[in-house]
Amino acid sequence: MYFHRLLLAAFLLLTPLALRAQAKDSSYTAKMQAPGVRLITVDGKYKVWTQRIGKGKTKLLLLHGGPANSHEYFENFPEYLTQEGVEIYFYDQLGSYHSDQPKDTAIWRINRFVEEVEQVRQGLGLDKFFLLGHSWGGLLALEYAHRYPRRLKGLIISDMGYSAPIYNKYRFELYADIIRDQAAAKNRRAPAPDSLLGDAKMYPLLTKEVQDEFFRRHMMRLPQEPEPYKRNLAHINRTDRLPIFRSMATWDFTDRLAAIRTPTLLLGAQHDFIPPSAYDTMHQQMPNSQVYICPIGAHFAMWDDPQHYFPALLSFLKKPGRKG
Repeated sequence: MYFHRLLLAAFLLLTPLALRAQAKDSSYTAKMQAPGVRLITVDGKYKVWTQRIGKGKTKLLLLHGGPANSHEYFENFPEYLTQEGVEIYFYDQLGSYHSDQPKDTAIWRINRFVEEVEQVRQGLGLDKFFLLGHSWGGLLALEYAHRYPRRLKGLIISDMGYSAPIYNKYRFELYADIIRDQAAAKNRRAPAPDSLLGDAKMYPLLTKEVQDEFFRRHMMRLPQEPEPYKRNLAHINRTDRLPIFRSMATWDFTDRLAAIRTPTLLLGAQHDFIPPSAYDTMHQQMPNSQVYICPIGAHFAMWDDPQHYFPALLSFLKKPGRKG
C-alpha cells in the first residue's frame, strides 16, 4: 500500500494538467491510415490498433509500457530489425491512444489485458511468434507466457523485473539519492533516511526538480529526447489507467518464474530503475533464459543504448534456444 500511494503521488506531481486530458492530434490520423494497419476486435466490442512493419519469417509482437502508453516509442525498431528478416507488429493496448478508450474501470485488470493479448494474437494469425514486453509490457508478457506458453517461440522481457515491491523499493532508493544530492548541491541539510523511505514524508520531496533528474538518470539519458519518445509521453492516457495501479504495486511473479520454460531473453540496462540483480534472480529461476544488461542505457535503452540493445535482441531472435 505504501508504494502504491507513493507511485500515485509521484505520478500526480509529474503530470502537468495540460497532459491529463486526452486529445487527438494530426499524428493520429496519419497512424490510422498508415500501411499495414489493422483494427482488432477485443472483448467482443472494442477495437485496438495494430500495424505490421516489414515481412519475414521471424514474427515479433511488441507490448508497450504504461499501462496506456503507446507503441510510438518502438518506432526505431524497424531501423534495426526489418532488414534482418524480422516482421514487427506494433500494437496499442486497449485504453491507449490509437485504440478505443472506454470509460469503464473494469477494463483495467491484469488478467483482462493478458486475454486481450491472446485475442490480438488470434486476430493477427500469429503462432510460434516472439513476444517482447517492455516495462508494464514485460509484466504482461510474463503473465501471457505463463498462460499460453505453446503459442510462443521466444520471450523478451525488456526493462522489467519480477516483483513490484522489490523494484519499487529500489526505485525510491534512487529518488532518495537524488534528493540527498540536490540538498548537498544547495548546501542544505539532507533529510534523514527514515523520512525518504518508509512513510508519507517523502511525498512533498518528489518535486518537479527531483522528477526531472530521475528521468535524466534512469529513464532517458540522451541530451535530447527523440521525437517518437516525446510523442508517446504526450499521448499517454494518464487518468483512465489509475484503477490498475493498486494491483500493479503488489504484483509478484516470484513463485511462477520456474514455470516459464519458453526461451527467454532478460534484457535490462545498467542505469534503469529495475535493479540489474533482478535479472540474475530471474535467470537463476527460469530454466531456459539468458541475460543481457545494456551498459549505457536506462529504462528506454532502445533509444539511449541502441548499440547494445539491438545486437543483443537480434542475436536472441536468431538463436532463441541458446542459454547464457
